[in-house]
Amino acid sequence: MVREVGGGGRVLLLGAKPDESVAALGELGAGITCVATPRHAVSLRRRGLVDRIVVVADPMDAEQVLLGLARDGISLDEFDVVTSALEHGLVAAAVIGASCAARSLPLSTAVLLRDKQAQKTALRRAGVPLARSAVFVHPEELAEAVASVGGLPVVVKPPSGAGAADTAALRSADDIAAWKKGHGAGPWLCEEFVPGDELHIDGAVRGGQVVEICVSRYFQNQITALDGALNGSVALRAAQEESRYARARRLVRKAAAVLGFADGVYHLEAFEQTDGTLVFGECAGRIAGGRIDRSVLLTTGVDLHREWAAAVLSLPAPGRAGAAPGEDLFGWVTLSAPPGRVLSMPSVDDIRARPGVVDAELKLAVGSLMTTPRTTTTRAGRAVVRGAGATEVEATAADVAAWFKEAARSAGDT
Repeated sequence: MVREVGGGGRVLLLGAKPDESVAALGELGAGITCVATPRHAVSLRRRGLVDRIVVVADPMDAEQVLLGLARDGISLDEFDVVTSALEHGLVAAAVIGASCAARSLPLSTAVLLRDKQAQKTALRRAGVPLARSAVFVHPEELAEAVASVGGLPVVVKPPSGAGAADTAALRSADDIAAWKKGHGAGPWLCEEFVPGDELHIDGAVRGGQVVEICVSRYFQNQITALDGALNGSVALRAAQEESRYARARRLVRKAAAVLGFADGVYHLEAFEQTDGTLVFGECAGRIAGGRIDRSVLLTTGVDLHREWAAAVLSLPAPGRAGAAPGEDLFGWVTLSAPPGRVLSMPSVDDIRARPGVVDAELKLAVGSLMTTPRTTTTRAGRAVVRGAGATEVEATAADVAAWFKEAARSAGDT
């Protein structure tokens, strides 16, 4: 029998990110034992966010977690909850939680949230509109997979990836040949290419009901982000987008029911067709990346980190903070420097001083290495922006991204 969580609860947390989610658990009274990498353990100790730290090489690996706990003399019986706020920690947390009757995400749900083919198969059987897909292992099997989903164009990616890592759109025979030359054995997922604007839908479910929802539109579809396209999105207001929100709510409700995802936060992506129909892309049981959390908070007053923590601890939903006043829209954008060792770049204060910028953060410091985009999370920093409408938000985001890249200097920058 799964132990009920009362009050704050004793939590085994796999992974130390995101900071706001860890802090939210503590603010709700949880006693946190965090399994973290050596690098993150240093940061956790400095900030005092958790009660105990177990250091392992990979906190997303169930075996390493269990061995680390045993080394430190910590029994699983101590915990009321086993969880992770990270994509790659969902299954490990579910496995460990099931082994000790602690509250955790159901294992079947964790698997469906992580494996895109398993997820699509379940939703397809339930009648949810989505792309045809096929799994293949060896590069020479790609052509057969392409044919099985209806031919080119297709999208190829790992079935359990995140952040568009190793994701490519193939549109021609030359693309297929180049992909086969550059990749080894998988497994890989081949999907029918779905046109339309890419939306992301973020919020919370409690007791199987959609209790919070925010619909946003990526400036450009995420498949283009690794090629240098503007990487960010604008959150849309429900009062101005009633029909779009209604369709999004129906899709989230159906997907959550099929996946068995009754309590937590979600990040669902879908492609909007010309008639408004939404074609399901994929769904994650975590807070989205980028600064989607900030644009959602400013637009709706929903703090996704507190929603996540309350769901983990089986506490009442926290309710909404005050959204930003007025009718402006908010969004976020990735900031990139030229590839190479960073020699100089604008400061956070410089970014915040730009027109339309609400807030900013830097990931890199002078001397750090800026790589070419490998995932949608590759960045020097991010900015949160505002505007009178979606067009103005996107223009402001494009302006600050272009200005930052032009102002930054890297070794090897030509």
